[in-house]
This record gives sequence, structure tokens and C-alpha cells, in this order.
Amino acid sequence: MKLTKLLLLYFLIFSLSCTSQTQETWIEIVQPTIEQEATSIWRTINDINFLEKQGYNINLPKDSLIDSLVKKSKNGTFGNEDFPTIYTLVETKVFEHKNYEQAIQKVENEIDLLNNLINEINDTKTGWDWDFKMFDKYKVVFTLYGTGGSYDPDEGIITLLTNKEGGFMNYKDPAYTIIHEITHMGMEYSIVGKYNLSHGLKERIVDTFVYLMFKEKLPEYNIQTMGDANIDEYLNKKKDIESLNSILSKFVKK
Repeated sequence: MKLTKLLLLYFLIFSLSCTSQTQETWIEIVQPTIEQEATSIWRTINDINFLEKQGYNINLPKDSLIDSLVKKSKNGTFGNEDFPTIYTLVETKVFEHKNYEQAIQKVENEIDLLNNLINEINDTKTGWDWDFKMFDKYKVVFTLYGTGGSYDPDEGIITLLTNKEGGFMNYKDPAYTIIHEITHMGMEYSIVGKYNLSHGLKERIVDTFVYLMFKEKLPEYNIQTMGDANIDEYLNKKKDIESLNSILSKFVKK
């Protein structure tokens, strides 16, 4: 009888452990801070020439101070010394926690879908001829400023542009942009860095990866009209993802 009870207890603990592992999430939502928003604004202004050249929609606070800093950046005189000024502006005139509440809720609603997508990458990447870099946790940071989304390939941080109404750029569903940025981080060094891909071709390959991997689960995902469209001839089936390294080694030599 005692042995039976011990076995039952063991299986109960094992079952709970498995359930806990199943429910573990890849996504960590980071509450926005003044410093984070000031950093988003500083980086956007610092990269303003590149962003405008690429045709990105840019969101910055509507303030005469910001206008003057943008002008400094375009003249090549903007730098680290301008960060405290931006921080003070955000702290005194811009930042409010309530501005992010709807966006945070929308991402929380997509956690299960995101876990499913990331698990699929994790389960299949071992058969690929290239290394998809993954993180134990992907931190999602919200910002009202900048472009649609950005990523830190060394820290696993995704910065997601939103607005006070909880809207997102390009897609109404934030999972689309988040998985796009996760893909950027996954191939940043093993593919993009290795072959020194142009910005346009990098975006096209990332988009094609997401589309081929998840077109059933993300039916509204679109491939941007950027980069060399000739890559589409070589990368057009889900199975092609397995040989992405081989495909690019031949493509870049053409």
C-alpha cells in the first residue's frame, strides 16, 4: 500500500513538472521606462539619415526640441551629449505608463501563438545547414517612437513600436512583427553577417523565412518588396530553409 502511494505521488509530481515545462514561455514582456523611451528616441534621431533613405515611417515626439536635434543629426553634430536633454523631455512632458497598457495586453493575448511558432523553429532547426541563434527568453520592449520594430541580436531584445491606442505598424497582430524580429536575431551572424547581405536582401530573406515557415499560422504575413527578387527563385519552399547557407553561398557568387 505504501509503495502504491509512493508511485502515485511520483507520477503526480512528474505530471506537474511536465505541465510546468509545457507552460514555460519564450516571451518576457518588459514594462516601458523613461530611460528606454529616451534611448529609442536617441537611436532614431542618430540613425535618421539611414532610416529616411530606406523609406521607413518614423515616429518621434512632436516638439521643437526634437526638431532641432533631428537637424543636428542630419548635420552630423548629434551625439551622446544630447541624451540627457532627451531624457528630461521624456520625463517631464512625454512619458505616461497608461500609454502602453493596450499594447501590452495584445502581446499577452498572443503568448500561446508565439510560443507555438518559436517551438516549431526550435524543433526543426537541428536539420538545417546553418545555425539559427535562439535565446532562452525574448524580451519584448514597447516604444511609442522609432520604426515598426527593431532587435538586439546579442541580448534577445525586441523593441516593438506601438501607439497610445495599442496599434502596431504593418500588422494589427503584434505576433507578426515579433516573429519577424526573432528571425532577424536568429540569422544575424550565421547568415546576414557571414554573407554581408545588404539591408534590402536581409529583409527579403527574413520575410521569406517567416512566410514559408508560418503561412498557415500567420496568413496575413507579407513579403516586403525589398532586396534582390532573384533570391525567390532559390528560396520558395519550406524545405529550402534547411539549405539556406548553401543557397546563399551560390547566390552571392552569381
